[in-house]
Amino acid sequence: MIVTKVNKNSKRNAVIASQPSTDTESTTSGIRVPQDDISVCAFHMYEKRGSEHGYDIQDWLKAEHQITQR
Repeated sequence: MIVTKVNKNSKRNAVIASQPSTDTESTTSGIRVPQDDISVCAFHMYEKRGSEHGYDIQDWLKAEHQITQR
């Protein structure tokens, strides 16, 4: 998710900066899981597959599922 800061003092409300959200946890079925843990697990799946590109979403979802089942 992208969070956009708006300059409220400007007549045009110009966008002054865009930056990623600081939310560092993912919620799956009400369970809070640090995204760093999911990222590491998904990267291991990527490496195990021989570093083949194109499966990032599947790896992420599978890693998220595996971590929440622990």
